[in-house]
Amino acid sequence: MANASELKAGMYFLMNGEPACVKRREVVTVGTHSHSKIKIYYTDIYGKGEKAINFGHTDRVDILDIIKKTGQLLSKTQNKAQVMDMQTYETFDAAADGELLKSLNENDEVIFIDYNGKRQILEKKKGA
Repeated sequence: MANASELKAGMYFLMNGEPACVKRREVVTVGTHSHSKIKIYYTDIYGKGEKAINFGHTDRVDILDIIKKTGQLLSKTQNKAQVMDMQTYETFDAAADGELLKSLNENDEVIFIDYNGKRQILEKKKGA
């Protein structure tokens, strides 16, 4: 756990039990006694819909260390894909957004994350 004042753009933190990515932050003044707060603009881990929340400078948040990895798409079905990690050569099933899954072909390189045993394809790797 860390103070909310330590959150910076690009960091991941736990929001309502789900990982979220900080897009930007502002210091704002609210209340009758002009207390300053930190306004964090964030998206869910998949980059959909920006939201905002206010924290006190000393409010505690869980900061996450999420690493994006590269994999190769081996096969796909209607709602999930089989991916091979390009570093460990491990194969596994991963979830993907419907539109993204339709645009992927076998042997495409993809960017994915692994968080609490859930694997999610975020995007097709550019230039691949």
